[in-house]
Amino acid sequence: MHLEKIKGVKSKKLDGKLIVLGVTGSIAAVESVKLARELVRRGAEVIAVMSDAATKIIHPYALEFATDNRVITEITGSVEHVELLGQNGKADLFLIAPSTANTISKIASGIDDTPVTTMATTALGSGKPILVAPAMHESMIENPAVMEAVEKLKAMGVEFVEPRREEGKAKFQDIENICLQVERRLYSHEMKGKKVVVTSGPTFEFIDPIRFISNRSSGRIGLEIALEFWRRGAEITYITSKPPQLSIPDFEIIKVTSVQEMLDAALSAVKNNCDLYVSAAAAADFTLEMSEGKIKTAESLTLNLRAAPKVLKEVRKIYDGHVIGFKAETGVSDDVLEKIAREKMAEDRLEMVVANDVLKRGMGTEDTRVVVITGKRKEWIEGMKSQVAEKIVEIYLEDCP
Repeated sequence: MHLEKIKGVKSKKLDGKLIVLGVTGSIAAVESVKLARELVRRGAEVIAVMSDAATKIIHPYALEFATDNRVITEITGSVEHVELLGQNGKADLFLIAPSTANTISKIASGIDDTPVTTMATTALGSGKPILVAPAMHESMIENPAVMEAVEKLKAMGVEFVEPRREEGKAKFQDIENICLQVERRLYSHEMKGKKVVVTSGPTFEFIDPIRFISNRSSGRIGLEIALEFWRRGAEITYITSKPPQLSIPDFEIIKVTSVQEMLDAALSAVKNNCDLYVSAAAAADFTLEMSEGKIKTAESLTLNLRAAPKVLKEVRKIYDGHVIGFKAETGVSDDVLEKIAREKMAEDRLEMVVANDVLKRGMGTEDTRVVVITGKRKEWIEGMKSQVAEKIVEIYLEDCP
């Protein structure tokens, strides 16, 4: 009951989901408490299962505190493995994090001599989803027998969180990346097989090597929309000047700086079998010739600005597919904002337009208020950008299939 104050405080992405967290004898087991807490913050209920080796690294009480559930350290007459991961089991996902080479090899061979491997055997037999986050020395994960076991499990439908390769180790992946893959595994996959290109964030037009013209855009709404489509199975190309610290499959990040670099990247990406282009960037309207050296301080400085290319309009010259466009205004009424949005929708041939007044919030803030317009509806949405992005994607999937 002590988790009520933190459950779902970060998001509701895993609301109503029961995750069995398998913890094995890797030193990375010390991170499992933080992982369990983060899953709870996203709305999940978590039940931990530990191998005997794992209990030598962290005490079960730590995970009991983190999950507010009794930790399973042995299979008893209550047949916990069947209750949770059998054909009618209560759990939605079996997440093994961290997983040792020993555990991976045993599961691939059908060996279930620990509570964790018994859970895995049961989940494989009942078709429950399994996600594995390895953590071990790099020489172990490169062992041909372990590599063969990984490929064998992938063929059975088991998904893996790729470890971070650093300092001769295959380290436990960042908790944020693990949680995102959990969310994707448990989401519906309406966008599976689709390629989505997203441009997001500001551009930086340099005056000299150390000064530039830009704006307050954080790129947050574009990132959240990209992640929402990704959770639903899409393959994402994310083009931005503010790359996120993410390492997840099917999510390519292309870092750009100027509006011309963003345009070049967008044109290249939409040519590659793109199914949807999301134009969420706050690209510069003006650019200029950069001085090769630092401009000396003076009482006044005149800059010769020229109109920058419009990324969306240039993309539209070569791309006839689906497009979501964005329009930012300042200090206008709702009626005027809607009128401007509809004009943009017609001019740029958009399936959907998202418009907002960024005078007080929306640009550089965590929350926003937008109007979403499609051929079937007009709807105002207000809240944190992650929530707004989720609603935008839901409307797109309903109105613009």
